[in-house]
Amino acid sequence: GKGAGTGGAMRISGGVGTASTGGAVVVASGVGSATSSGAVSVSSADAGTSGVSGGMTLATGSASAGDSGSVGISTGTGSGGAGGAISVAVGTGNTGTGGGITMTAGETSAVSGAGGAVGVTAGKGAGTG
Repeated sequence: GKGAGTGGAMRISGGVGTASTGGAVVVASGVGSATSSGAVSVSSADAGTSGVSGGMTLATGSASAGDSGSVGISTGTGSGGAGGAISVAVGTGNTGTGGGITMTAGETSAVSGAGGAVGVTAGKGAGTG
């Protein structure tokens, strides 16, 4: 909501599972039976005359007795066309250093364990070039 100072916050969360798994949260667009499905957009608003725009975090929770959750980012298959693209880009600035992109694999404290790997693989093509 609108406030004289800070705007109101909004939180969407699943239920607590006291003896089992907590409730899931799903945000999905609608199906287009004859044409395209709807888009899903999550963004922070632009900053005012001073300050910075709001940050965004996509993260899983920690686990004290097991594996933490994974984060998957993927596009769907295009059976009658091309698969969707994924773009990661840093915005443009006009003062100071440009923003960087960092990819870091996980660490382990296990004596016989190895740190996680970072891999980048190009797609296969049936044609040449």
